[in-house]
Amino acid sequence: MDSRRKYGKHIKDQIGVKKIPLPLIIGELLLIFVFLRYILNFTQLVSPSEGSLAVVLINLTSIVLTLLLAVFSVYAALGVPSTKPSAWRGVVWSSLILFATNFAYGILEEYNLMGSPVVFRNEVMAIIMIIVIAIMFLPSVRKFYTPPMMDVPPLRDWLLYIFLRPIIRSDKYRLVYGNADTNDET
Repeated sequence: MDSRRKYGKHIKDQIGVKKIPLPLIIGELLLIFVFLRYILNFTQLVSPSEGSLAVVLINLTSIVLTLLLAVFSVYAALGVPSTKPSAWRGVVWSSLILFATNFAYGILEEYNLMGSPVVFRNEVMAIIMIIVIAIMFLPSVRKFYTPPMMDVPPLRDWLLYIFLRPIIRSDKYRLVYGNADTNDET
């Protein structure tokens, strides 16, 4: 039985199976909080709204936006265990969007333009956003999302990747066959 475990570990090492870092699991739990917040918003928004046409239109837009953001947060939470860099970006975007929507809902509620949204204090949302983003920038988490046979890109590249710049450029990620000292003359 022991030889099977060694062989299984050897195979996992060969194909690049990575263990999920513990902080990433905490980040995934925070994404579940994001999803629950959107569901709470949705249940509050679907209640009948009385008021001007602007209030009804804002309420309808908020319902559609809340559903789309809930789907996006589920997509991000399900993508956490994958080692795709796009999953990393999805988690970061989820936390940024959560803060922005909470801030916008707070403003709309203050001017009585939205019917009873679930709005948390901006300080609470900022703390959650900072925790999630800090977790995503931990070296172990960045390493988890780095493709096999590649060095972990610097922080600058990860920051730019949030804004849709590729983390891996094709000129940096290529396989080299044979002796590394030989020049490629093709």
